[in-house]
Amino acid sequence: MSNNLNHPPLQLVTLDSPLHGVLRTPAQTVSFPLDSATQHFINNFQIFFHNLKSPVGNPAGLAAPQVGYSLRIIIIQVSEMAKEKRKDVYDILPPTLLINPTYTPILAAGECKDWEGCFSVPDKMGEVYRYNEIHYTATTPQDEEISGLARGFLARLIQHEVGHLNAELYIDRLRPDCRYDSVENVIKMIKATAVSEKSE
Repeated sequence: MSNNLNHPPLQLVTLDSPLHGVLRTPAQTVSFPLDSATQHFINNFQIFFHNLKSPVGNPAGLAAPQVGYSLRIIIIQVSEMAKEKRKDVYDILPPTLLINPTYTPILAAGECKDWEGCFSVPDKMGEVYRYNEIHYTATTPQDEEISGLARGFLARLIQHEVGHLNAELYIDRLRPDCRYDSVENVIKMIKATAVSEKSE
């Protein structure tokens, strides 16, 4: 999909939408300095993410291909609300835009299975194995190189969003022992598990 200033308003691309091909095409590396079209997209992308609503709370992340742009750009956030809902939240992160992000798994930390949803696979959630810890690198819109160690939910989030840049959806990672169901049913299961754990 073209990246130009006359592009119509951003909209989510799902597997059943006409533009779904962008989800299955590896995204293009972004060059610096950023051109005006890319800067324009970044501004619109940040606004779009700010206004985005998720069925399970604040949106955690979004990749450029999910709004029709084949660019290696993602936005991620870990809100205080996430810390209240999950046991694996070690870092709170405001909405952060990363360009050309990559990661390297820390294999010794192992993997774990947890539920994931995706705006591009609406109304569904599935259990996915991800690395517990990763080392990641990226560039900011100001052309600053950043890197760090991510654990738990943040590590899962980065892996999920970078997957989009590599034409991968979480459903591609479902293993035989991974459950896959509607958002409604999964939320019921998660709540039931939480109640069970509290009563033990």
